[in-house]
Amino acid sequence: MDKKFDIKSSTIEKGLEIAKSFVDKLIMPSIEETGLLMKDHITMWRFKNQVKMLNKAKVFCDKHNIQPKKISLKVLSPLLEYSSLEEEEIMQDKWSVLLSNLIDSEQNIENHVFPYILSQLSIDEFMPLEKVYDSCVSRRLSLNPELKKFQQERIEKDEQIKKQLELLSKHIEEKRLAIGNKWNTEIYEIEREKSELEKDLRNLAYEEHKIQFSIRRAEVVPEDLFKEFELSNLIRLGLVKEVKEFYAESQTLEIPLEKDDGYGSSRSYANVDLDIDMDSTTEFILTELGELFFKACKEKA
Repeated sequence: MDKKFDIKSSTIEKGLEIAKSFVDKLIMPSIEETGLLMKDHITMWRFKNQVKMLNKAKVFCDKHNIQPKKISLKVLSPLLEYSSLEEEEIMQDKWSVLLSNLIDSEQNIENHVFPYILSQLSIDEFMPLEKVYDSCVSRRLSLNPELKKFQQERIEKDEQIKKQLELLSKHIEEKRLAIGNKWNTEIYEIEREKSELEKDLRNLAYEEHKIQFSIRRAEVVPEDLFKEFELSNLIRLGLVKEVKEFYAESQTLEIPLEKDDGYGSSRSYANVDLDIDMDSTTEFILTELGELFFKACKEKA
């Protein structure tokens, strides 16, 4: 015998009422105020977010004289889709800035993964990491003029030292021609002075390398800025990378050796260095992708 399901209208209405009441707690304004069905209400809310984001993006473009270029639907479509779900005002601004930078004809930014990354970040993850990026930019901006100044001064210093070295080499050659290959205190002192100048020349190269390294090095992300799951999410998205350094402490082990010297046995010791204590340090750094992403989310200067 066929069984029929008797679903009473009152049961359906009660279920819809419960669902509507629950959704009313999640979104504003309430469904009664809009007079729309739940699906229509969400669609309208997302549409308003998209319009709001696009209008803000236009404001940024006008403010910075950005000449918009066409971008791929592969980039634009997910950006519009993801941004429509954003509720935080600050994060809505980030979506607008991202769009304005992506369509900026003067910038070569068209990365389809950026909208996805932004959609996966909470405000509690985005804002602290953006400050880390700002610190990175600030450090590099302050060091770049220092490097430029050093490089300009180094050219003159290099020339002076090389001229001194050339004169000292000639002086040594003349002295040796005069006295032959005999050891001479004066020649020794000249060679010592020459060695010091060569050391100064190497130090100049080292100092320039040190400044360049300080500019290039990745920015450290303080672990206490984030909860564990937030840090895991940032690593998952490729914005932060965990770096471990391993090191070992060596300990000298003395091994007794017996030997016969003809007057009875005597004891000596052989010293062997053994690496027996392994340890490691862990730090988190902002990745190159992270730098590019936050640059794309920064309002044009």
